[in-house]
Amino acid sequence: MTPRRIGAAVVDLALVALLGAAARLTHVLWYRAFDASVAGDLAGSVALGAVFGAGHVLVASGDRVLTPAGRDADTDSRVPRPRSVAVAVAAGLLLHASQAPAFTPFGLTSTGVNRVLTVGGVALGLWSLAARRAARSGS
Repeated sequence: MTPRRIGAAVVDLALVALLGAAARLTHVLWYRAFDASVAGDLAGSVALGAVFGAGHVLVASGDRVLTPAGRDADTDSRVPRPRSVAVAVAAGLLLHASQAPAFTPFGLTSTGVNRVLTVGGVALGLWSLAARRAARSGS
């Protein structure tokens, strides 16, 4: 394993961890800014879906984010497909909605919801890495 591959792996894992932290931070900031209500919970679910979608694009695109667009002919083969982005958005929306007090009787505390969203964000990041590797290998 070369130092470049080790560095790339560290950056990839940092992106995955960042997606988990972004999910938690979005939840915390959302409920500090807005009161909990049915409309607030629904809008919070949409916000989490947007974070998951953006995070998927960032992680699945990897080093392409830092390189000029159109650098080579096979760049398009590594672009996250709209379906996978839609799945990521839906995952974030449903993950939050499945725990929001307005929609479910689970009654998790904010800390519990934050933990679940962090784990969900990391899981989505790992799936995004797998999608990127599959696209690169031509699978």
